[in-house]
Amino acid sequence: MPVLRRHETCGDRGPGMVVLREGRLPAGGQGRGVRVFPLTRILSRIPRFGVGLAVAALAAGCGTEPSVPSTITISPASATLLRLGETVQLTATVRDADERILSNVKVDWTTWDERVAAVDRTGLVTAIGKGEVRVLARVERLEASSTVTVDLQRGVLLRIYDAMGGPGWDYSWNWGTDEPIDTWWGVTTDTAGNVVALDLPSNELTGTIPAEIAGLENLQALSLHDNELTGPIPPELGNLTELTDLRLYDNELTGPIPPQIGNLMHLRFLSLTSNKLTGTIPPELGNIQGAAALSVHGNDLTGPIPPELGKLGELSVLDLSENALTGPIPPELGNLENLGALYLSGNDLTGPIPPELGNLRRLQDLRLDENRLTGPVPPEFGNLFRLRYLSIDNTLLSGSLPRELADLRPVSRFYWHETDLCSPPDERFQEWLALIRGRRGGGKCES
Repeated sequence: MPVLRRHETCGDRGPGMVVLREGRLPAGGQGRGVRVFPLTRILSRIPRFGVGLAVAALAAGCGTEPSVPSTITISPASATLLRLGETVQLTATVRDADERILSNVKVDWTTWDERVAAVDRTGLVTAIGKGEVRVLARVERLEASSTVTVDLQRGVLLRIYDAMGGPGWDYSWNWGTDEPIDTWWGVTTDTAGNVVALDLPSNELTGTIPAEIAGLENLQALSLHDNELTGPIPPELGNLTELTDLRLYDNELTGPIPPQIGNLMHLRFLSLTSNKLTGTIPPELGNIQGAAALSVHGNDLTGPIPPELGKLGELSVLDLSENALTGPIPPELGNLENLGALYLSGNDLTGPIPPELGNLRRLQDLRLDENRLTGPVPPEFGNLFRLRYLSIDNTLLSGSLPRELADLRPVSRFYWHETDLCSPPDERFQEWLALIRGRRGGGKCES
């Protein structure tokens, strides 16, 4: 019996011939090395039941050498994922030197940074975090790569565009295109490419503010005012901890003010004016101790004024007017030593005016009208030396105006009509009163 080996070949010896190398030769043959024999002669020396095996062995021995991988490519060569968990399927193509595709080759997949994207053994890539990463495919010593970008900010902006009626905007230059996002209308980025401002006022925005907006984690200014937005203010806005300016006024927003807004410790300006917000003013707003202006004017807010607002020591404007707030004016508001304007008019506030408001030495504008306040005007108002506008009309206040008001320079506006207040009849007070160009009130008190 000859010993047939897999590497034996016969392709160039003619039809029906077999080459045997380094094996035992058939009976009658001598020596070792290479011999050429007719195929029929070899088969005649093999028992019948082994003929099939011999033919198979000979076929294997007389076949071509196995194909060797020569090149590897990946498709697509680059991809962009727009949200966490989004996937893209990469495909590796391996070819031999004759450009034939090798389909039964094992490909090993790896990624340079699993914090950005992960890849499984089939080439399926999943977004894990923002950034750019190379995904590698290896076969033996061959290697190819595809660049995967996880652009979460572009994805967030596209969802904002969809949620807020982007096709109907007055101005939407470059939105939804492949252009850099800092060229999109109203989008500002920093030197690192992070979105730091989204400025879309008076732009025919409709729909709702999507919760995904919190994905713009470096956002410092959000201006969506003077539009037609509806629905609630998403609590997720409280995750935008870099936010300094939040302007949502003049929309049709509904629901409560999320207490999570109190997490915005860097917030300087907050305006939710002229919406349809309901519920109470969350005391958590007192945590925004760097706030300079807070306005919720013109909503349907109810309940008391939180005394926690008295902790906003940097506040210069506090506007809670034109709601349905009840209860007393908290004396803690007298701690707002930088306050220049206090607007509480148009509510259902009751009780006396707290004398602590006389501590607001920088106050220029005080409006308490159209409430159910009772009692006298505190004489401590004579300490408000910067006061220029005082409105206490349409209340239940009574008694004589305090003579200490005459210690102030004449204010430009003073309204005390529709009350039970009267002015002191003494000459000094009446002279002070006469210097006020815009005044409207009751008569003199009886002596």
